[in-house]
Parts: sequence; structure tokens; C-alpha cells
Amino acid sequence: MHRLSRESARLAGRLLSGAVGLGVALLLTGCPGKDKAAAGADTSQIVAQVNDSEISIHQVEAMLAAQPAIAEQLGANGPRRVLDSLIDQELAAQEARQSGLDKSPRVLQAMELAKREVLARAYQDQLAEKAMMPDTEAVNRYYDAHPELFTKRRQYSLQETVVKAPAGQVAELKGKVEKLGSVEAVNTLINDSGLAYSRRNSVQWAEGIPMDLLSQLAYLKNGQSISVPRPDGLVVLTLLNSEEVPMSSGQASNAIQAALMSSARRELVQKGMDALRQKAKIKRMGAFADAASAPSGASAP
Repeated sequence: MHRLSRESARLAGRLLSGAVGLGVALLLTGCPGKDKAAAGADTSQIVAQVNDSEISIHQVEAMLAAQPAIAEQLGANGPRRVLDSLIDQELAAQEARQSGLDKSPRVLQAMELAKREVLARAYQDQLAEKAMMPDTEAVNRYYDAHPELFTKRRQYSLQETVVKAPAGQVAELKGKVEKLGSVEAVNTLINDSGLAYSRRNSVQWAEGIPMDLLSQLAYLKNGQSISVPRPDGLVVLTLLNSEEVPMSSGQASNAIQAALMSSARRELVQKGMDALRQKAKIKRMGAFADAASAPSGASAP
């Protein structure tokens, strides 16, 4: 039972790539100020007084919510540790203001950038909130469409060989490697090439492998390889062995639902940002005058 729970959690992590940036969350929660009007409404919410400033329980809770993985690790000590962090942060901020750092052009610019980032994230979150929870039919379709993750899910034992090669040799080496049918033949070819390389073995679950690679690995036989070009050469992945460990639709449903929800949120944000770009008057100047208009690449948590 524990194993299935861990596998489902790992799958959810694999499917939910692209979470909210921690930097923005910290900007939202980690700046205890001097808003005594709000704090004075209910002094029971104040958990620390730092000179003339106050820190509320809401700020502590917001910081914990922004870092769920760390909060889980800290357990019952989490609120106290977070409060200590906020106290240190407030002390440093007070000293910075006394030293005049709040008037530094560099600091002012950073604060403006942070403010814009927080506002942008708030707007994108508002767009993402319109996403609807996927129904059972959508979950089942996703399950059926990805047998490599579920019905034919495997644990892969791989040999990863990173080869440094001139650009002119990469395509030829890739073609030769992918025609071979044993790890011995792959190693001999690379050993005799005269090129610098490094090797390591690893064990990977299907959900831990990028989808574009997984779709290729899923159909390899033991000893066969795929290779991925990189700027300084290529990476050769040779299948040493694999073990099929299927995951039922019931075990995978929560992770699939979360993945589909995350995808829907990203799509809503992207559509919203595209609409804003179409309505806006954007003119690039200076060194950027001839730059093509690139997609915003916005993503939702």
C-alpha cells in the first residue's frame, strides 16, 4: 500500500511539471510591514513584535502554504521555523531602511520588478481559477492514451553515456549507435571513436523520464539505444533491462486528474495572455527593434 502511494505521488510530480515560482510566493508572503491598522483590528493574530513592526499568523501561514514540501518536512516545527525566518527578514529590512538602501536605484528597480511580477502572477492566477475539474471520461481517455505511463508502465535500467563530439560528427555517431543491438557493441564503438566520454548507470521509472524520450524507450529491446544531441556532443541511452509494473486506472486517477487540471490552467493563462498581446500596442526599440514577437510562455500553477 505504501509503495503504491509513493508511486502515485511520484507520478503526480512527473505530470505536474511547471509549478509556481517560489520567488514570487516569498515576495507575496515574506514582507511583514507596519500596517498597524489592519493588525490592530485583532491583536490575537499578531505572533511577533519586531521593534515597531508586527508579524501576523496569516503571514506565517502564507509562507508555509507557499512552500508545501518544506512545510511537510518541518512538520510541527514548521510555524516556529517560519516565524524565526520572518523575524530575521524583518530585522534585515529595518536595518536596510535605516542605512538608506531602500533609496538605492538598484533596490528600487528590484522592488518595481518584484511588484510587477506579483501583480502579473495574481492576474494569471485569476485566469487559471476558471479551469474546470476534469471528469471521469477525460481521466479515462488520458489513461488509455498513455500506455507507457500506465498499462505498460516500466522501470528502466539504463546506461547513460555522455560523448563530447564536434558538431560534424554528431549525426554520424547517432546513426551508428542506434543501429547497434548490445551494450557491448555500443561501448566498443564509443571507446574506439577517440572521443571523450563519461558513463553511468541508473534506474528510472517511466514517470521520471521526459515524455519525448519515454515514447522512444518504451519500444526498445535490451541492448538498443537512443541518442539525444546536445551542444557539445550527444547523450546515448542504452536499455540494459526493463521490468513492467502496470498501474491501474484507480491508482493513477488522482495524478491524472491533477495533471489535466494543471494543463487546463496553463491553457487558460496562455489564451488570456495571447488576448492581451493582441489588444496591446507593443513597440520594441533600440537593440530589440527587429526582434520577433515571442509567445509569452506564461504558465499557471
